Amino acid sequence: MNQEQTNITTGKQIRHLRTQLGMTQEELAGELNVTRQALSNWERDVNEPDLNMLKKICFLFGVNMDDFAKEVITKMETYEKKEKRQFNNFMFAKNSKAYSVYLLFRFVCSLAVSMSTVLSIVYHLEVVQLDAFQLVLVGTVQETSCFLFEMPTGVVADLYSRRRSVLIGMFLYGLGFLMEGALPWFAPVLLAQVVWGCGDTFITGALEAWIASEEEDKPIDKVFLRGSQMGQIGGVLGVVLGTLLGNINLQMPVILGGSLCLLLGLVLVRIMPETNFSPAIEERQGLLKDFVCLFKLNLGFVKGAPVLLALLAITLCGGLASEGFDRLSTAHFLDDTVIPVIGPLNSVTWFGVISLIGNGLGILASQLLIARMEKKGTVSRTSVVMSTSAGYILCLVLFAVGRSFWFMLLVFLLAGLMRTIKEPVLAAWMNDHVDEKMRATVFSTSGQLDSFGQIIGGPIVGLVAQQVSIPWGLVCTAFLLLPALFLVPVAGKKRD
Repeated sequence: MNQEQTNITTGKQIRHLRTQLGMTQEELAGELNVTRQALSNWERDVNEPDLNMLKKICFLFGVNMDDFAKEVITKMETYEKKEKRQFNNFMFAKNSKAYSVYLLFRFVCSLAVSMSTVLSIVYHLEVVQLDAFQLVLVGTVQETSCFLFEMPTGVVADLYSRRRSVLIGMFLYGLGFLMEGALPWFAPVLLAQVVWGCGDTFITGALEAWIASEEEDKPIDKVFLRGSQMGQIGGVLGVVLGTLLGNINLQMPVILGGSLCLLLGLVLVRIMPETNFSPAIEERQGLLKDFVCLFKLNLGFVKGAPVLLALLAITLCGGLASEGFDRLSTAHFLDDTVIPVIGPLNSVTWFGVISLIGNGLGILASQLLIARMEKKGTVSRTSVVMSTSAGYILCLVLFAVGRSFWFMLLVFLLAGLMRTIKEPVLAAWMNDHVDEKMRATVFSTSGQLDSFGQIIGGPIVGLVAQQVSIPWGLVCTAFLLLPALFLVPVAGKKRD
């Protein structure tokens, strides 16, 4: 047997034959009378089935034991050539690799959303002509929608299909943005926030759970980091396109962004695979009863998982410490320093440049961390989350007390960079301590805690900024993340 053949393990053979027949792990495990986890371990080459089980597998797939390796190699080579030809012709099939689809999704979705939202406040003020109260109400309705729908949509993803949940989310995104851009009146714009906010919750949690299940053999840290990187690249392009189109017509980027979301949804219907999904509850009792049952299972699981509890608490702290930074940083630049005018860079265009620089730094940092993982095999999640949390607090305090524009710009960019690095690593850490069947629900819980933190932390920081000063509001924001510095070592030491 040549070198190429020896690289094809028993696990790869079993996985290939299963996917060729369109069977899920749950279905094959049932045919073999073993648990899904046992089958997953075979496919990931954690261990191998015994001789009797191999005979049973060969009989089930109609493969002779003596020709097992040779026949599978032939089928895999034929399949890979077919897949490559389909990709090159842009005729994607349902057998497209999940990892490639995930990266495509992160790039295009970020591009579409950034293009739709980059000038949304300007659009609301100049075209829709919202007053100050209506402007705040639009933002509040959108955040409240995300908070309320986060948990129910996560349960739907774990009960029915993560793929289906992502598809619903993309179509709601597109519908919401089209409604917002095509109907420039207060009531439709307000309703649009509910529609695309609901779409966001269908995607959040379901997307991470889907890729973690489909690509079990890949390092999940690298998958999430690469996805974050592709999202940042798409976001940069979306900001540029949205700004250029907005100078022509402020409705145009919103409508085109919504259309792109709908187009991506249609493409995903064709190319997005789902082979490893198994519902959290096998016997259905009706949607409401299933929801309650899964919620109780999820609550019981989280209570018995000390690492997961600590990580969810860190997420809550991150939400508490994010709203003040997002809302007050622009006001701090405008009120407490002098923004230099350099050629075409005035006080307005500077913020677009700062956004692009921040995204560029995030892309570079993600690439460096991925390169380090490829060289050393892994990174210490405890060290990464601890150092980025501490760095965020320090940079935010320095940003608050700074008065020099260039110094404030430096620490502002570093604070944003700390968040960019921390979030995918924290998500990967959480993924390792979540039961596969409840991934989407737990990730949705994480998103809901982040939203809850923003809802609670925002008014607290805003009150401090109003009664004392904006710099003190930013310092208060930094202090809200301090509990995370005590929670990270707890998560690092405990074992589920």
